[in-house]
Amino acid sequence: MRMTAIAAVAGLGLAACAGQTATTQDKAKPVADPRFDYAANFTCEGGEKLDVLFHQGNDGSSLARIDGGAAITLAMDPDATTGPTWKNETAKLVLDGPGATWTSGGATKPCTFESRSLPAPKVDGATHALTIDDAGKSFEVKVGQKISIALSGVPTAGYVWGASSPPAWVKASDGPGGSTSTSQFLPGFTGGNHWEVVIIEAVAAGEGEITLAQRRPWENEAEADATTFKFKLKAS
Repeated sequence: MRMTAIAAVAGLGLAACAGQTATTQDKAKPVADPRFDYAANFTCEGGEKLDVLFHQGNDGSSLARIDGGAAITLAMDPDATTGPTWKNETAKLVLDGPGATWTSGGATKPCTFESRSLPAPKVDGATHALTIDDAGKSFEVKVGQKISIALSGVPTAGYVWGASSPPAWVKASDGPGGSTSTSQFLPGFTGGNHWEVVIIEAVAAGEGEITLAQRRPWENEAEADATTFKFKLKAS
């Protein structure tokens, strides 16, 4: 996906008129950028919040912002010897184990990585959005409506969630997936749990129990499921 740096938007003061001059000027406001919902987060010395989207360009460049402000592009430094480094003319980021150092305006500050949990992906049009806490509960839908079930899985180990022998009156399909923690956005991170979403759509009237199973698809069906998730569904 093509990434570009985003300039801060400054407010404009009112022009002078009728002999009066403008005495106030709107302050620049941070640029909203939903891409940073999926960034690695650091807290730097002095309380500054540093968000980084690593490897956003084909050249390995990254995007960074301080305290929710404008994004800046940092080029990867292939000659760095102190640790993975990204920089431009005015700023530099160096990863150092679990933390980092941030240099801007001539000052270098140590930064600590702050992991945060990420919500499950949403499915547009889903009548109900189920999670692990909804196991065993009952739900009702109309024919044509769908339910999303977001569960944490380990697809990197081959275990994936899917509908187990779904009844003929429902259609099961795979929904979106995603990271469960911002830790997974750090360079070099491997493994970990991921969100998996299964979509159940009522294609006819019916009532019964729906079972989702976590298993390795290539294993013999006689192998026991790693985990199951069950709920009751009525479609009319």
